[in-house]
Amino acid sequence: MPRTVDCIALALAAACLAGAARAGAAQEPECRAAVSQARPLANRNATIASLEQMPDSCLKSLLVECSEDADQRLLDLGSAALCSMGYEALLHKGFSGSFGAMLVWWQHDRGAPLVP
Repeated sequence: MPRTVDCIALALAAACLAGAARAGAAQEPECRAAVSQARPLANRNATIASLEQMPDSCLKSLLVECSEDADQRLLDLGSAALCSMGYEALLHKGFSGSFGAMLVWWQHDRGAPLVP
């Protein structure tokens, strides 16, 4: 019988890929592979490291999808964890740890098409 964490990771991967597909990023194999390997409740550091392997466009799509989902419903623990770790991965990888730079993207550019 699969562990609960494995089931949560598979459900999260499917939800994230659905959102990334709307943004066009799911066509990238790197997006699918990293999200499908994510196990947010099993090992935080390993999950963030896995997410950091994704292109910036995938991470940005993930965060936009997380925001849209959170606007519509209360996120479950696994979804909230993956969103939080996706944020950390994007902050570190995409913005070199600069919260200010990430905030500028969020406020001004997040609606722009994400071209990998």
